[in-house]
Amino acid sequence: MPDYNFFKHPVYDSLEHKYNTYLVKHRANQNKGGDSRSYRDSERKKTYASEHSFMAECNIPEFESIEEANKFAKRVYKTQKWSKLWQDSVENDVGQIFNATPSIVGMNSRNKSLSGFTDGRTITLCQITGMNKYILLHEMAHCLGNMHHGRSFRQCVLELVGAFMGTKEKKVLKREFKRRKLACGEPRQPLTFDKWVASKDRMEKMREQRDFFEAGRALLKR
Repeated sequence: MPDYNFFKHPVYDSLEHKYNTYLVKHRANQNKGGDSRSYRDSERKKTYASEHSFMAECNIPEFESIEEANKFAKRVYKTQKWSKLWQDSVENDVGQIFNATPSIVGMNSRNKSLSGFTDGRTITLCQITGMNKYILLHEMAHCLGNMHHGRSFRQCVLELVGAFMGTKEKKVLKREFKRRKLACGEPRQPLTFDKWVASKDRMEKMREQRDFFEAGRALLKR
């Protein structure tokens, strides 16, 4: 994970304050949708499109009942893979300690457009369109601290697919993400304060040179 070394209580409009703003924007760009306070879930549509192509190509096992989906989920919760992903989510957000074993329930209404959703502790599946293994794993990835469809969500769902569906399925899903230019690798590190200041100074000098030449051209045209 990137290192974000924010300055504490910087003076407004100081270099330190502007650097903190740069770090906030950098973090949001590396995991779009992850900061729900100020950024919308901008990669949701592309993620859904990737998943639809993936499910059309691969043979996704179906659950015959909510009880069967719950049994599968309980087997997942006992694995080292799930335990590690859940522990990682707790390190990022201590509130995740309550989301170790989300329960699976069926929708009260028959919604053909919504396959499933979760509040982090309970996964609700549509009993018409949501009774397959991938849709359940998708919602389980949300429960691991990824209540969006950004980079960390895709990394998590790829881990779950690889562990509980297979390496072939993981490769297909990753390919579909990449086809739509959706990042799945490790996020980039932000510039250090000193490098950010140096970069900012270079950009300001370039703007000054551009303004100087444009002013010169304007004088020559008179």
